[in-house]
Amino acid sequence: MSLNIVQILPMYHPVGEETLNSLANVKKFDTFNEEEIITYLKNNDVDGIILRAPAKITPAILDQCSKVKAISGAGIGLDNIDVEYATTKGIKILHAPKINSRATAEHAVALLLAVMKDITIFDRNTRSGNFSYRDGKYTSELQGKTLGIVGFGSIAQTVAKIMKNGFEMNILVYVRTIDADRQKLADSVGVTLTTSMEDVFKESDAISLHIPLTAATREIVDKKMFALMKPTAVLINTARGGVINEEDMVQALKNGEFTRAGVDVFAIEPPAENHPFFEIEEITMTPHIGGISLEAAKLTSVVISENLVKAINGEELSVIANLNDLSPLKKE
Repeated sequence: MSLNIVQILPMYHPVGEETLNSLANVKKFDTFNEEEIITYLKNNDVDGIILRAPAKITPAILDQCSKVKAISGAGIGLDNIDVEYATTKGIKILHAPKINSRATAEHAVALLLAVMKDITIFDRNTRSGNFSYRDGKYTSELQGKTLGIVGFGSIAQTVAKIMKNGFEMNILVYVRTIDADRQKLADSVGVTLTTSMEDVFKESDAISLHIPLTAATREIVDKKMFALMKPTAVLINTARGGVINEEDMVQALKNGEFTRAGVDVFAIEPPAENHPFFEIEEITMTPHIGGISLEAAKLTSVVISENLVKAINGEELSVIANLNDLSPLKKE
């Protein structure tokens, strides 16, 4: 019997859609309209849902998922899916960790270079004919400076390796706990671990955020953290916009508490037309594109399509984020 799957928003690459359509009957929604999706779920048998941000899986949608066995996001983050509520309904929630780690890490490095070298500001002035803008301006070298990394997952580890080996930076990494395995990993990469995020913000010349958005991390980077930074420091965020208090960041930049920022993510996406970041020249922005290299987009879209079908068919996969929280009866 063919599976019936709802796809919300286009995948990051068409090859994934081709794969999904070869494995199941697919109802595709090109835009996210919660009411329209709820109506479809009420009137149709659906085995699985696959989506990407900014689409969301809300409690109202989950209340109509009586026959849905699995839901898959498009990447590592699951903050657009109510995982806890889905778990109470016995629905497997899948994600795609590590596949786009290299792409996201390289994007973080690109933003770091852009803000340390003032690339976007120099570009705008050069295009406008203001070549003399260069007079009296200096960029910053990275060699010998300290990069503070918040989090130590696969993306953070790749950033650390690139910046240590390629740019000879000192790497200071914040983690919640330090055990023997984590210390061994840190030693192999050549980084220093600390359980004090405050120390990272005090001591670093550049800070790169690599933590998930959870209740504990929401707006964890706020005015108290910004006040600890060196006035010459820069901040990079390719994690989730919600880990930063955006108003506090704008005010800190205006106050000169740190000098530059590079962000690929926003608390609400897409950002409003009057988002305060747009008025700050010292912020370099990209539209949540960090993990969507051509290579990563192709591979991720195919893998999540295949894994969703496997999960619906009862295969236990390491990418089922809530597997341990589902009762044995609901796993099948």
